[in-house]
Amino acid sequence: MDTLVLFLGFGTGITIIIGGIFFILSHNPQGQNTSTKAIEGTDFFPSQMFMGNDDLGGLAVNERTRQVCLFSSPSSPPRVFPIADLVGSYLIKNGEMLGEGKRSYPKQIVTYGKELHVKKESLIHSLHIGSSGEENQRIDLLVAVHDEDEPLLVVNFLDIETQEGGSLFEKSLSTATHWHLVLDGLILEADRVARLQSESTTGKKMAEAAP
Repeated sequence: MDTLVLFLGFGTGITIIIGGIFFILSHNPQGQNTSTKAIEGTDFFPSQMFMGNDDLGGLAVNERTRQVCLFSSPSSPPRVFPIADLVGSYLIKNGEMLGEGKRSYPKQIVTYGKELHVKKESLIHSLHIGSSGEENQRIDLLVAVHDEDEPLLVVNFLDIETQEGGSLFEKSLSTATHWHLVLDGLILEADRVARLQSESTTGKKMAEAAP
């Protein structure tokens, strides 16, 4: 009887965790863009989309197809990636790292993320050097993808003289946090899929090698 209760409790816990992840991925805060049309120049249909305050960086996701779309600037075409190419998501407020989601598998993606560290830190410093939190407030989401040409994308949520804790600041931080959690959930899913694929390949090789 105790074993049955423990098993049911464990199953309920897993269900709550999975349900929480899908709630984050499917929840769309008020004021964010959604579309039933493909993004121009692509066959990507976003379920959630956000364009940064500076109109330079933006991102969109489609949880069903497990894809992300990144916008670098109005003059550059959007780039569509499978979630397998997601490397990291970093939430930064006035130079302070508030949230960090990084791939843990496979090894080559983890290594690539480590190789981006210096470039990532330099970019954060250059963006937030004038944001002390006393006058100008800046909130960014830094997205890292496995792409040799442009691995880092900055999506800005706030860059203005305002008070920390004010309504504008809190709304911007809430939206940025939402997107960080969305990407973090996709990163966890990418790790899970990669592990399953690796285990499946290993199982097939072992079966083929068996006498």
